[in-house]
Amino acid sequence: MNANAPISLVSATYTSSDEALRDFAAVWGARSDGDFHHTAIALLRKEPGGGLRVERSSSTAKHLLWGGALLGGALFVLAPATGVQVLADVGLNGAGAIIYHFRRNTDPDELAETALLLEEGTTALVVVVVNRRGAAITPLLARARRSSSADMRWGELEEELCRDFVTPVADSVLVST
Repeated sequence: MNANAPISLVSATYTSSDEALRDFAAVWGARSDGDFHHTAIALLRKEPGGGLRVERSSSTAKHLLWGGALLGGALFVLAPATGVQVLADVGLNGAGAIIYHFRRNTDPDELAETALLLEEGTTALVVVVVNRRGAAITPLLARARRSSSADMRWGELEEELCRDFVTPVADSVLVST
């Protein structure tokens, strides 16, 4: 992957789940437009206690070893309790690298705004796109009350993922004489 390829985390809040479902379909339908790599999307619903629950999700990366971590890692950064639940369901493969990469390479103010937006409504979308900027996704969220995005570069994510999957070598080797 090109180190300068963009990755974007996008969130949007809605007054109804029907509006969110239509924008979900619009984003998912555009997943193969242009120079496409991966798209992951989740429709979130606020529970009576205030927590967010994933009601629906799709990902083009689900077949990859780290594919579940693309959406799970993004949710962990934006809505930690929801991200933990997703990662518990899909596994932790690559989650450490993706979470670290998102936190280290995203403008903290943009990330905070994108996360705080999830608290505003009863229904929300979270979108993660590889090789697209948030500005290319937000027009697809036409029914949202508000949307926000945080962009970063792919950078060294591939190397970080590789390190996440390497089994550590023992600190010492016993040699018999």
